[in-house]
Amino acid sequence: MGRYKDGINGPFSGKVGRVIGSSCRGITYLRSMPNKSKKRATQAQKNQRLKLAIVSGWLRPILHLINIGYKALISEKTAMNSAVSYHMKQVLTGIGPNYSLDFSKAIFSRGELLVSFVKEVVVLADQVLHVKWDNGPESAFCAGTDLVTFILYNPEKEEFVTYENAVLRSAKEVDLKMPKNFAGDALHAWMHLTDAQGDKVSTSVYLGLVPLL
Repeated sequence: MGRYKDGINGPFSGKVGRVIGSSCRGITYLRSMPNKSKKRATQAQKNQRLKLAIVSGWLRPILHLINIGYKALISEKTAMNSAVSYHMKQVLTGIGPNYSLDFSKAIFSRGELLVSFVKEVVVLADQVLHVKWDNGPESAFCAGTDLVTFILYNPEKEEFVTYENAVLRSAKEVDLKMPKNFAGDALHAWMHLTDAQGDKVSTSVYLGLVPLL
């Protein structure tokens, strides 16, 4: 049986007939149970589910960075939903069920901070990735105290490695030690910036495909 918590004015939980109590973001409401359909899913529906599974599964390991990078866009959607929606439309390619991801179009952060101009991305000895950049004029949207985050993805091992707030924007260069088990693989790399308060972000920049020594 359904019941009211804290009296008739409290939230409803349980089920009465085809009506059940639900909640979303702290708001409780009543809804009818969905009608069960015996129809089989169409190929288009199967393809849509597959696309959702591919994109959400790929982004899930860096959910904490997505929550930061897309928080400025949150309206009715969550940060993750916004990111998934973008990547399904712009990054996923191919015809179902043979889908793939165009990593060069992936965006993990979208915001108003100005990006830095990447000058150099090279691999040094001992699997050290060296990145060098220039900055625009100092401003509220381009401060030397902004923090730079790097995201790398190894498609061979299907694994992300991240360097969150690795260095100040003012440093203009950084050395990033890659995992030992990535030797000989090629990595897709991105960078974006977050202000010192963590309130603003830049749009992420794709640094290219980097082959490790």
